[in-house]
Amino acid sequence: MSNVTRHALRVYAALTELRGNDRDVLDALIPFFEPILTLLNGKVFDPHVFAAGVRKLYRWRFTGDVAEAFIPRLEKKGILQRQASARGGTIWGVRYERAIEEPSSDILKVFDRIIDEFEKFPPRVTDLLTYRRSRDELQDILIRFLVSMDSSGEGAYMPELGGLEPGGDARELVAHLPEGGRPLDPSDRYMCARFVRHLMRNKPEFTPHLARLASIALLTDVVEDFIKPTYVEQNVDLTIALDAPIALDFLGCSGTAFQDDIETIVKALKRVGVKFIVFPISCAEMQRNLRSMLSLPPEQRRGYTHNALIKREVSLDYVQAVANSPERALENAGITVRPISLESFPHAHRFFTADQYEDFFNSITWGNLIAAREHDAICAALIMRLRETQHSSDIFKCRYVMVTRNSTFVRHARSYCLQSRMINEVQEGPIMFQRELATLAWLRTGLGVEDAIPRGHLITVCDRVLQVRPEVRSAVAAQLAKITPQRLEQLNLLMQDSRSVQKLADQTLNDEKVVTAENVEHLLDVMREATAEELKEHHEAELEAQRLAAREASAAAESEISLLNERLQALELEKRAAEGRITRQLETVVQTFNRRAKLYEQVAIGFLLLLGIAGLVNFFTHALDGNMLWTWVPIAMGLIGAIRLAYAILEKPMPGLKTLLGKLANSYLKGEAERLGLDFAMIEQRVRLSGSRLAITAPPDTTNG
Repeated sequence: MSNVTRHALRVYAALTELRGNDRDVLDALIPFFEPILTLLNGKVFDPHVFAAGVRKLYRWRFTGDVAEAFIPRLEKKGILQRQASARGGTIWGVRYERAIEEPSSDILKVFDRIIDEFEKFPPRVTDLLTYRRSRDELQDILIRFLVSMDSSGEGAYMPELGGLEPGGDARELVAHLPEGGRPLDPSDRYMCARFVRHLMRNKPEFTPHLARLASIALLTDVVEDFIKPTYVEQNVDLTIALDAPIALDFLGCSGTAFQDDIETIVKALKRVGVKFIVFPISCAEMQRNLRSMLSLPPEQRRGYTHNALIKREVSLDYVQAVANSPERALENAGITVRPISLESFPHAHRFFTADQYEDFFNSITWGNLIAAREHDAICAALIMRLRETQHSSDIFKCRYVMVTRNSTFVRHARSYCLQSRMINEVQEGPIMFQRELATLAWLRTGLGVEDAIPRGHLITVCDRVLQVRPEVRSAVAAQLAKITPQRLEQLNLLMQDSRSVQKLADQTLNDEKVVTAENVEHLLDVMREATAEELKEHHEAELEAQRLAAREASAAAESEISLLNERLQALELEKRAAEGRITRQLETVVQTFNRRAKLYEQVAIGFLLLLGIAGLVNFFTHALDGNMLWTWVPIAMGLIGAIRLAYAILEKPMPGLKTLLGKLANSYLKGEAERLGLDFAMIEQRVRLSGSRLAITAPPDTTNG
């Protein structure tokens, strides 16, 4: 394990311990200084020698003034000891015995698992090139990529410090340090970016660890200009103007990752009172950039918005709407368009005069379009005029600043303001770099923001590295034009598909020198296969969606059937319960009537017996002779006999007590049905008259009906 890797993992551990408390986050970086402190052990501490060692090891913009600012931290840790005091200042001695301190086992286990994945990864990316690195080399390049957010030398300040290198014995001392901080090889940068994005998409459990390592890169930004505060702010008076490309990022025109990154930063800073604006001149540049891209044939389009379009992360209609009215899109997104121009606020012109504007405009050497150079010059002038005289080493106390992705613009604007004596060496320039804004949001709004800002910034750095370079496409087109020009149209079509574009970058590791006449047709074939694979995956996804829908419909039907069965069973139970209840009610009704019918029969028989006994007694005693009531008894009996004779002659059944009981039973059942709330027709089916008695029949079988 290299020293850089070991130190980075120890810084990772220190940052983990710092979360949730108020300790100075820069203390976490001290492990990086161990090689220099080891060389200085037993010697007098010279800030300029110390700074030269840091520059040689890490290529940080580290000066003697920055080194002096670390003295209290080093003294607190017992590394520096006061030896003497003089008019020129305190003389410090270095007492540092290097003890090789390995990172904790937990961190090493996680990092080893990440490197295990990295060792298996390169063959998945390219079969055209042989990318072989030892395990130690993979560890080193991944750490260097993460802790520097390596993106092609952003913020290369080293030429400004060339005159600060020590001489004599000090130079000889620094010479013992290994040369570090060299930029990663482009193929290593690409492979690291591709691997990091692969892990974050497919193995999200590693994302917090990658983001924590990436946060070290944000800390080194603070080290490079140590006078910047790192304490947390609550309420600030700062307005940040967004440059046109960053405003397009915020609107989502550059893709999801870029939008998420800047939105996270903006939200964090808004919580402490920061306001965000866009100048009208930047709206004009947004409109010009989008219309310029949209006016080209699809195969000739380039840039972040084009990549977002072919990835389908943004719609063409939305991009056209933003191009038609950037002001409306920004207002809808919550960003104010500040109506201001070079003619506004004449009283503030003295803070950046018209002559200074012309001079600054003429000094701009980047950009091919005059309109783009005018935009940058106007924005710098407006920021300085809006600030008036409120300059500070703390960006939160400068009132106005502009954020951009153009590091050259940042350096040149600050250099011009220094040369013109508008600001001094410790004060912030009018333009700041986007990564510096991320650092500001991360440190000054509190580490409680977790890893969202470092994670978002890491994703955007990876996506920038992974953008296919126009030179690669041009190299493929040039080789095809020589061999099979008829396939150029096929290349143009494939370049409009995100999967094939990514495959081209993967196969070449984004290096146009890899493209040759021998492999160009292979490159075109793998691009076509990538598109076909995408179509196949899309078709399979549709089929899977259909299968899933069918499974869901089947499951829903089965669930419905199960529910209906349950309801049917419940109804069956209710039916049985109702049948049982009705049967019990009918049994009660039948038993009651049968008791009454028996009573009626017994009364009738008893009455006839009584009449017979009375007649027999009267035959012997003549006791009832002359009784009016008794006189009618024979008459009634004769009448009944005559009626029975008539019915017999007519051969008709003679109504009797049974018939009377039947009518009584029918009337009784109707009354009971009404009283119990039962259907009389059902009672007629269930109850029959047998002789002079009621009987219950079995309920009808409805299971087959």
